[in-house]
Amino acid sequence: MNALLVFYLFLKASVLSFGGLGGVPILHQDFIALGFSELDVDRLFGQALAVGRISPGPNGLYLVSLGYLIPGGGWLGAIAAVIALALPPFVVLFIAYGYSRVAHLRRTANSLLVLSIALTGLLGFTSWQIIRTSSTDVFEWAAGILGFLITARFRFSPITVIAVGALLGIAIYR
Repeated sequence: MNALLVFYLFLKASVLSFGGLGGVPILHQDFIALGFSELDVDRLFGQALAVGRISPGPNGLYLVSLGYLIPGGGWLGAIAAVIALALPPFVVLFIAYGYSRVAHLRRTANSLLVLSIALTGLLGFTSWQIIRTSSTDVFEWAAGILGFLITARFRFSPITVIAVGALLGIAIYR
């Protein structure tokens, strides 16, 4: 496996996860798709995670040893993994610097307002699609709306509302 492919795979895992061991499933799936046997991939991840856990530093450093251990990786694979691991935070810093330069502008505030309205609409549409296809009973709709209103009005923990809803559902449907 060449260093450019290692860089691409690790960059994808780094961008799509939130650090730590979040990239394990993404990389595992990518290695299987590249034709590695599942046993070999499990062995590689086991070794890399062991080295990452006994080494000082954050959990995400297992990627460096994984880049090194991949067949054909070696030092170039480890260097590609380090660059792929470090690149997303630097991009965020660059974006934050750019934002700090234009944050005071009214146009920026208006753009963020429009963006938040658009995202709210997308979230509402997605929620509607999920609710419409998963709920078939009027009681389920009423329970969902009631749970939302109770959570919003009284600031109960959503976990508490889900637990109470589950208990009510068991009581009603049994």
